[in-house]
Amino acid sequence: MPPFRLATSTRKATSEAKTGRRGASALEFAIVAPLFFVLILGIVEFGRCLMVQHLLNNAARYGCRLAIIEGKATADVTATVNSLLAGQGISGATTTVTVNGNTADVSTAVAGDKINVSVSISASSTSWVPQAQYCLGTITGNCALRRE
Repeated sequence: MPPFRLATSTRKATSEAKTGRRGASALEFAIVAPLFFVLILGIVEFGRCLMVQHLLNNAARYGCRLAIIEGKATADVTATVNSLLAGQGISGATTTVTVNGNTADVSTAVAGDKINVSVSISASSTSWVPQAQYCLGTITGNCALRRE
């Protein structure tokens, strides 16, 4: 059989296969697109949760650095942490300050006491995606330093 006949029969079979699959790509897109978009939104939300955790750690560190200075009170630390987070678009965080593992005012701490500042917020309140719960639970940031 000459080579030109083989080429024409292959071309005819290929064109017949294309005409029989007109809606196949639209159907495949309809099946794959929602899964793809959910995956992308999940990646964005997971990144947001990591970003919020980093912001909480920074706020806790800033509050802890303030708490180790003599003459500062727990109210000063809480107000500073909340104002720092509000400037970054996060509201509703809970700040807990402990001295040597016990809840106490930092003004009562003496030199060498360990002061721990913990900042936490519900993961659902920091979501950028409506009606989706990719990050569950509580996001927490901590810092501990010794009193000067």
